[in-house]
Amino acid sequence: MPDVLLIDVSPAFASTSLPLGRYYPVILETIEERQEFEVFLEADRPGPIVPDLLDRRASALTTIDIVFALFDPAITGWPWLLLCHWPADHVALAADQGDMFARGAYTIEIFPDSAARAAAISQLLAILRTHQCVQVVQVTPTTPAGTA
Repeated sequence: MPDVLLIDVSPAFASTSLPLGRYYPVILETIEERQEFEVFLEADRPGPIVPDLLDRRASALTTIDIVFALFDPAITGWPWLLLCHWPADHVALAADQGDMFARGAYTIEIFPDSAARAAAISQLLAILRTHQCVQVVQVTPTTPAGTA
């Protein structure tokens, strides 16, 4: 699974269109993308711009399972993340794929606490199970290699 860089947007530029009104998640699949994004962030520019450099870049990763990656905050006060990587056949079922899937394969949700994330996961699993038999793999940073 990729890394997620979470930008805490300055209150002057925060918006209700951002998760929890202030966060902008960036999905980084490779070390090269991380380096490219760091260069992007450090570039001089005349004013603020949306950090959407990678948002529409096609994902290089594929899966046959729905994969849930759980990101817990390393710092008190930061949010809890749920990154879902969807197989291509599931993405194709979505009515509007435009901005629904970051990089054509991911959804990401940001929650104020672990209870809200757990409730969202339970609801999502219940919905998925009404349509088909679903196998979901949950991945955390501490999941041993080869078990997901």
